Amino acid sequence: MSAFAPAALRAPPSASLRLLTWAGAIALGLAIGLLARRVAPSLTAVAPVGLGLAGLAAAGALAATLEEAALARYAGAFGLGALGVLAAALFPGDPGGLEPLFGLGALGLAAGAAYNLAKAAPLAAQIPSRAFLALGALTIAALALYFVYDVVASRDLMIADFIFYRQVSIAVATLIDAGRWPQLIATLLASMKEDYSWAPALAPGAVTAFAPLSRAAYEAAILVCYAAPAVVALGVLARDLARRAGLGREANAPATLLAVAMAAAFAAYPTGVAVAARGMPDIGGLVLYVCALRLAERLSRVLALPRGHDLRVGRLARRVALALALCFFAMFLFRRWYAFAAVGVAAMLALEVAALAARRGAGFRWRETVMAVSLGALVLIALMSPVIVDWLPNASAHDYAAIYAAYRKPPAVFLAEMLDWIGAAVLGLALAGALVLFARSADRRLLRLTSGAAVVAAALFLRVQTPYVHHLYLVAPALTALIAAPNLLLYARAPIAGLAALAALAATTLTPVVGWVAPHGFAPIGGLSRAPREDLAELKRLKAWVDARARPDHRVCGLGSSYTFSGQLIAELWQLDATRSPLYGDPKLRPDVKMSDVDTVQGPPNPELKTCAIMIVGDPVQTHLDPDYQLTVILPSREMLAGVGIGAHYRRSGEVFHLEKGVDAVVFEQTTPLDDADMAALAERWRAARALVAAGLRGAVAP
Repeated sequence: MSAFAPAALRAPPSASLRLLTWAGAIALGLAIGLLARRVAPSLTAVAPVGLGLAGLAAAGALAATLEEAALARYAGAFGLGALGVLAAALFPGDPGGLEPLFGLGALGLAAGAAYNLAKAAPLAAQIPSRAFLALGALTIAALALYFVYDVVASRDLMIADFIFYRQVSIAVATLIDAGRWPQLIATLLASMKEDYSWAPALAPGAVTAFAPLSRAAYEAAILVCYAAPAVVALGVLARDLARRAGLGREANAPATLLAVAMAAAFAAYPTGVAVAARGMPDIGGLVLYVCALRLAERLSRVLALPRGHDLRVGRLARRVALALALCFFAMFLFRRWYAFAAVGVAAMLALEVAALAARRGAGFRWRETVMAVSLGALVLIALMSPVIVDWLPNASAHDYAAIYAAYRKPPAVFLAEMLDWIGAAVLGLALAGALVLFARSADRRLLRLTSGAAVVAAALFLRVQTPYVHHLYLVAPALTALIAAPNLLLYARAPIAGLAALAALAATTLTPVVGWVAPHGFAPIGGLSRAPREDLAELKRLKAWVDARARPDHRVCGLGSSYTFSGQLIAELWQLDATRSPLYGDPKLRPDVKMSDVDTVQGPPNPELKTCAIMIVGDPVQTHLDPDYQLTVILPSREMLAGVGIGAHYRRSGEVFHLEKGVDAVVFEQTTPLDDADMAALAERWRAARALVAAGLRGAVAP
């Protein structure tokens, strides 16, 4: 338009820029829909259209609510994003090749956003005082004593997920030591979409690069990188809840208050630290969980501010929403099941904001709310892009409620485990603490978020499977804070009484004293050291026997799936004398075969068992889940013990290893080779056996 046109006919620059931002938003939404159609052409149009509309709605809402000063930046971001997504949609090769690119982009976006958020924070807020540094050192020292006591007293063997992450940390340490950074990054990117991300093993792997096989180094890394920060985070959450219930910021020394809150949080749920002491890094996700709760509360408070200073409030809402989206992504990346906690926090935040909107009506900050929600949704779509690209073509492969049906236990068994891990006394104390905080708190936002998120997360998880002990981190923030916060209020008012209550709690949960006089389940036992396995000497003999015979061309394998004996146990015996790496660069170099354990997860027996020159079988047949879901273990084990089917190709060698709980590990030697036809026949017998028990079972049989 000519510069000499009448002013009434010239559009203001901000209007043109907003139109340009709208155009970028529309282009981005269309590109997302095209990409979804490209990676999942066999799906109906509902999924691609729905994903495209979600991207369009988020980008369009953001374009409509941004202040003028931010339009140029977001218009450029939308345009670049649309071009990148469109290029991926037009990618001529296998769509699977897009996953590493989206993974790299997601990590780059997360790192850049986190850097900008950290840069905007005041420098003084990022530097802890000497008192808090001393508290951190004391926390590490105290937890180190607990770690050492638990590991030495129990002489615990790491199994399943525990040993998995130790071995992944060894892989990370090996790659770092060899300077193979591109391979490490590529593997991390590939794991983003898998059920077991490499993210939790990065810190332990980096710390243990000088001694990758050392359990002491690995445990120290978990302690410093994950357990101590988690206890600090739980203490901070308890302190914040206590402040909203009347604890003054000027009461006593801040570091002392935090120390008492941390001690109470640890004493309320020592089982969580015990799990970390046994080698599980999952406790580190609690830091992200607590951050998400505090960010959700802050966003709710920002949106509750009265009218005025709209520009400043809008920018603050965007920063908090961005930080919360990054936190949700980090929770999902760290351990998949923390996504239930993220959903719980998001759901409770939505309820908080909805209730606020209902009260305020037209006076509610609708613009800032739409802006924060749309930005958070758009960022999460971008961060989750590698997962979307991988999962969208076959979403049913991630129906975990069906896949993990075997992991469901009877209610009575689950209740007994809960009482062992938490204790009826602690559960009752947490309920009483919730009532105290509810009665005393003038601002209950954080209390509602913390309690409600735990309830939602637990309910969602229970729809998938019965939890194992490490899954209780989903309720740990609520459990610990509801006990530690009232204790902190008592300590601030009467220090001696507060310390006495803390000592009584610790005596209940950290010593067997109360358990001697109270009924079983009243006090938890999960935080106490466990008795060592009774068969450690026999396991060492088994390790020596296997090491002398197992080779890639003479494989020694195991059939079984219990904590006493499993096929994986043979590959885990290296930790009894960690002198060589348990990793193999080429699967063909493995001297054993990883057997299938769960029908709905891994399908029929692994056909590679035909390469097993020696088979060690648990007698009686060993399972640890619902047997109807473990026929992939039961059927070949029975055939071996009975000498039929694949068992007709083996003979008993006469060697037997006598393990705990009356279980024998019986050794069989192959006499005639197994071939593909034998494996196909075994798979057919497995399918026939599954058909006999399939009625009423959840979950389709894995192919």
